[in-house]
Amino acid sequence: MPKESLERELEHVLREDLLYACQYWDIEVTGKDSGASLIKMLAERMRDSETRERVFNSLSDIERDLLGMLTLNDGAMSYDRLKPFRKIYSYGQLNQTEKDLRKKGIIIRRMMSRVTEFGREVAEFKIIDYFMPHLTAFFSAKPESHPEKPKKTKTVVNERDSLLLDLLLLISYISKNEVRMTTSWEFPKRDIDNMKAAMSDSTDERFEVVQKIGRKSGAYSIVEEDHVRPARADQLFVGSQYQVARKILLSSLGRTRAIWATPDQPTEYTLNLAICRLRESTPEEWISIQELRDWIRSELFEERQPLKWIQVSEERVQLSLETPLLLGIVEGAYRGKKLLGVRVTEVGAAVLRNQPPEEHPRQETFFVQPNFEITVFTSEMRYENLYRLMLITDPIRTDVVSTLKITDKSIFKAIEMGLRKDDILGFLKRESSKPIPKNVVRSIEDWVSQTTFAKLSSVILFETENKRDLENLMILPEFKKHVVRQVGPTTVVVKGDIDQLTENLRNLKCMIETRPEDDNEQNARSGTRPDYHEIFESEHTVEDVPEDCEGCPALMSCNRIIQKRRARSQHRR
Repeated sequence: MPKESLERELEHVLREDLLYACQYWDIEVTGKDSGASLIKMLAERMRDSETRERVFNSLSDIERDLLGMLTLNDGAMSYDRLKPFRKIYSYGQLNQTEKDLRKKGIIIRRMMSRVTEFGREVAEFKIIDYFMPHLTAFFSAKPESHPEKPKKTKTVVNERDSLLLDLLLLISYISKNEVRMTTSWEFPKRDIDNMKAAMSDSTDERFEVVQKIGRKSGAYSIVEEDHVRPARADQLFVGSQYQVARKILLSSLGRTRAIWATPDQPTEYTLNLAICRLRESTPEEWISIQELRDWIRSELFEERQPLKWIQVSEERVQLSLETPLLLGIVEGAYRGKKLLGVRVTEVGAAVLRNQPPEEHPRQETFFVQPNFEITVFTSEMRYENLYRLMLITDPIRTDVVSTLKITDKSIFKAIEMGLRKDDILGFLKRESSKPIPKNVVRSIEDWVSQTTFAKLSSVILFETENKRDLENLMILPEFKKHVVRQVGPTTVVVKGDIDQLTENLRNLKCMIETRPEDDNEQNARSGTRPDYHEIFESEHTVEDVPEDCEGCPALMSCNRIIQKRRARSQHRR
């Protein structure tokens, strides 16, 4: 069935709305103009591309939202089918917006009656067919880029590596101290106060952000009896700042494309698409939040995702950029607490493209002062060395240049963790930019010498009734290969496959009596380390990646790569 002409469609508009629409479209009218003349003048003006573009650009946000939803649903929707829209805007706002658009001559209300899964529908909003291709092009178009800093900017904030340092402080504190969660699975108030005292921002809000990201990245875990233990710190804090920041970002992104199956993850898919736009930018280019929102919406519009499209707002974009801002991947332009725009940093460009930044001449990493304080240039250090340094010191303050301090207490805690004199002094001498003061070396040696080192371990003892029987067994290769060491005239420590050893000795007429283990020994022998899924240890391989998507951290959770691959295969055909 052929579509109606523009003039025929405008006949459904009330005369009162026609008069208002003519004024809105800059048409001079009088009360004596007939309905036919009004329709003719309005249709002629609507066909003018410049006037049409001006009208589209003058639409309010709520009007664009309603028109976008209608366009994505073939131009017409009933009240019931607009329920996703009504989750964001009230019923009254919906009616007022529909009334405003009718007065602008863009939509009409069509009366109808049919029974659907939503019930009996009696009316629907319908975009005039003439506007459908123009609105499709309008919503699909990428926004114009304005690389200059937003005009209303009051402050520019670059978090640098402050979040990573705060996370290191948290994990090093857990490593050195016995921390047990409360019954509500929260850190005890005393431990919170101790940890946040040296953080870049010693507030409860900052601590909540740090511990949330630490838990999500798997830097610590909660084990038996609610004890908190470092989980994957030795894999997470390896490399330079951009490498560690990329691992944290990977843990924040969705791990599979399942999040694209429903519209229930608006922040996740907003961040995925925001990363695509940020990868196209340069460190000199500012991207406003409004531009980023429109860019993400244009992508979702092309994918025909109305439920996702309607949920992407400026507030949603700002929320999705929280992790990149905290990691120093982007710096933000603010007016008060409102984020106006972002710009990719040098570290952020390396994270998003998975390419190391330009190498600078090696600078000082840290040096020890005679008063036992250590001045640390954190941006110049590899994070495995920075983590080791925090394990043997107490934090004083963290900033662009951080200050740590060696104390007898910090050295004793490091020894409790298994570090020895060579591990502590050897590390300081090897990594320090300047020689270690002699008084510091003597003090560390003195503190270490006050400690007696011993080991407590669960072993399997093999005991014979007399010394001669053990000597005879030690001659046998089948037995000797299981012996670790002899601890008495009739006793040795054995290891390996004990069941096989028992079977072999019984064949040699050696009857073995096995004593029952108590519960603690049985639990110690049967305990195994949990097998964690290391999302950041080795990034998943995605085959046939489009060239402009190589190195993107969102490969495992972004559907855009599938669309690019499909478009490329169709182009080859």
